[in-house]
Amino acid sequence: MIKITVGDLLLNCACKLLNGDEGTIINECFTDSRKVTEGSCFFGIKGNNTDGSLYYKDAMESGAKVLVLSKRDDYNFKGYEDRVVVIADDILKVLQDLAAYKRSLFKGSVIGITGSVGKTSTKEMLSNVLKENYKVLKTRGNENSQIGLPLTILRLNDEDVMVLEMGMSKAGEMHNLSLIAKPDIAIITNVLDSHIGNLGSRENILKAKLEIIDGMTKGTLIINNDNDMLNRVEESIKEDVKVMTFGIENKSNVMPFNVNENVVTSFEIGDIKDLKIKGSKTLIYNALALYLVGKLLGVSRSMIKKGINEYSNEKHRLEVINLKDNITLIDDSYNASYDSVKVALEYMKNFEGNKIAVLGDILELGKESKRVHKKIGNLITDNNVDELVTIGKYSKYIARVAKKNGFKRKHIKHFKNELKSRSYVKELLNKDSVILIKGSNGINLINLVEYLKKKD
Repeated sequence: MIKITVGDLLLNCACKLLNGDEGTIINECFTDSRKVTEGSCFFGIKGNNTDGSLYYKDAMESGAKVLVLSKRDDYNFKGYEDRVVVIADDILKVLQDLAAYKRSLFKGSVIGITGSVGKTSTKEMLSNVLKENYKVLKTRGNENSQIGLPLTILRLNDEDVMVLEMGMSKAGEMHNLSLIAKPDIAIITNVLDSHIGNLGSRENILKAKLEIIDGMTKGTLIINNDNDMLNRVEESIKEDVKVMTFGIENKSNVMPFNVNENVVTSFEIGDIKDLKIKGSKTLIYNALALYLVGKLLGVSRSMIKKGINEYSNEKHRLEVINLKDNITLIDDSYNASYDSVKVALEYMKNFEGNKIAVLGDILELGKESKRVHKKIGNLITDNNVDELVTIGKYSKYIARVAKKNGFKRKHIKHFKNELKSRSYVKELLNKDSVILIKGSNGINLINLVEYLKKKD
């Protein structure tokens, strides 16, 4: 069991003790005072809108034993004199440095996962496999950021393996995360248009994703060889990092065979037969990546099979929900990119019934927004969509292109926001309908999903 103390914090981070005992053990850490638990540590990070240190009393009232706060003259600790208080100029850097220190004490394996889409599903499926052999610490929810990843590492207790989702939106962020996590195995699921508004090009996105190896002194990089950006990088990877590939189309170190795509997709990998995934064919990519990790970590074939076959989609990620009157709701409202919209539309083709596509904006595309949404418009007629509903600022271009391609106008409706679409979408649902709801998280289509579920 790895335990760290306030003394370790003071020794490894740029901060000073204001009050309390250096021998105090640092338990789970939080940056949100509303989530603080008894005996935990609170980091009062200054954000864009507020200074977290202002909520120090809320944190203490919730039971925070250790507080890392910014320098202020008006703190009042009356009644909480037993609490440990540490002062720092850059609290985020202190959080990250403490996580890096705790990682340095860990002797197990660290697996870092990044990519434009598929990070979470890969993390969940991989954790499902590894838990059969190891005690696994995995990223909770989407805590994959400059704050989230350190918080995950600081939850480390007596686990054998860490499975860390690593997200970024601009250059340099993945570099920083990699120096903290120092992965032994890194997985890049793909390089797509996500964050192109911040990074300017897919080439720059590729460079930013490849920063995941910056903290690796040795180990293995596992990449999707079917991705047009990744299948050309092997020769440029530093010598002490071994590259392994997976793919369905391009020749790779591991590939599936006997693939049968349907509502439940079946396939085989190596000598593992009768593999089944409830969801899109793209989940095979996740299975291939975890197969390679499983082999590297000595997981048996039977345990790999069990972990894959028992996997089920995370909420709001191609989650199939059965409503009354045999209505099928495919909830993919968590996030979106061009490629993931394409996958979702193709997956909907596997279901019988009147097909309704509710598509919201894809965010963070910058100057590429119109082009990408127009490109999605070309997918509508190819995927047997019967009714099209678009929501947001840019999704109107999906509707315009679909109409131009011959999609009947009476089957197209556009709304500025999710709330205004609700009654119309509800009226579209008839017996045996299949409805796909897909868009970036910021468009709030999750609320539309919940509305339809409540009206069920």
